Amino acid sequence: MRIPLLATAMLLAACSGDGAGAGATVFSDSAGIKIAANDNTRPDWTREKRWTLAGNPRLQVGNVLGDPTQQLYQVAHSRRLRNGGLVVASTGLGEVRFFDTGGLHVRTVQVGDPVTAGPLRVYELLGDSLLVYQVDRTLSVFDALGQRTRSSPLASPGPELEETLESLGAFKDGTLLFRASFPRDSTKQGVGRRTIRLLRYGIDGALLGSFGDFDGQAVLFEDRGAYIFGPDAAAAPADSTLWYTPGDRYEAREVAPDGRTLRIDRLDRAGIKVLQADISSYRQAATRQVQNTPRASTIEATLEASTFADTFPVIDRVIVDDVGNVWVRNYQWFDLGSGKNWTLFDPEGRFLGEITTPSILEIHQIGADFVLGRMSDGRGHEAVYIFDLIKPGAAETSGP
Repeated sequence: MRIPLLATAMLLAACSGDGAGAGATVFSDSAGIKIAANDNTRPDWTREKRWTLAGNPRLQVGNVLGDPTQQLYQVAHSRRLRNGGLVVASTGLGEVRFFDTGGLHVRTVQVGDPVTAGPLRVYELLGDSLLVYQVDRTLSVFDALGQRTRSSPLASPGPELEETLESLGAFKDGTLLFRASFPRDSTKQGVGRRTIRLLRYGIDGALLGSFGDFDGQAVLFEDRGAYIFGPDAAAAPADSTLWYTPGDRYEAREVAPDGRTLRIDRLDRAGIKVLQADISSYRQAATRQVQNTPRASTIEATLEASTFADTFPVIDRVIVDDVGNVWVRNYQWFDLGSGKNWTLFDPEGRFLGEITTPSILEIHQIGADFVLGRMSDGRGHEAVYIFDLIKPGAAETSGP
């Protein structure tokens, strides 16, 4: 039976709990899962109220000639502290450095050998202590004076999983989110997704539980080639839940600690088709990259045995900022220096709009009014920067 247009509109209105952006977001509920479906052409921001990143940084630490206290090398992570200062993990120096609100060096804490035990992640705990995750999969706690008070190895993720773990961030209570992968299945053929498990660890290294198993990287299971332009999953911790995206469709899912999906934010945005020009460019780039290496003699056979995806992924990273907005980075397989584009959803799931960040900025933290990350110049000199996040109208309230 054909449903009249007016009846269809009434049905959609009945499925929506409330509205935003003049109907740009439709809220519904399916089996207890809140779904926010957004119109790609109707962001919540107006031109006057869209958020932007300041063109110049508010603060820089590192890359100051003649000042050894500002030396950084292989910066893996940084965080803004509650007192407004910064802590920076320099894996290549085996240390973390503290800086005050003006960027002046306060102290350096030696963590471990740069190659075998250098710091990879740093998080502030209660009482001004610091949690450091190291290359050797050790979690160390340092007190406010920089003294190590605890050191614990991470427990094994389980015999069915690969031992390699990827650190994805910290929850509000200080517990940590890691990504583990199941071994590649040698019995499978063709294109498919590897399975990953998202795990929560305590600051003492204990495995506290699993959020569940998810689709990970899309691969060509044969050993001869690769699945090129295939999507990969991305995940990030929020206060106590996590956000996950499969990368091949424009949606992000909030998952509770028991594995239940609580909410899905969706955007009506299709992936871009992979053209023959993209395939040719990739082949040329891959061939150039292995010139004068042992792989040069086999690259042509590898490319011939590979499979190219029909469409590009749509998302390749997700970050939850300090106030609950979900940032997803739009996929791009080459960089022309025009910046990285991020799509934002507010804590209710509304599509806010897009923000561009510098191409070479590796974002470590997004606060209510700042973006913190690392950049390196053409000579390899590294620095950590804080950029102001400009939110026109954000200070306006509903009334005095």
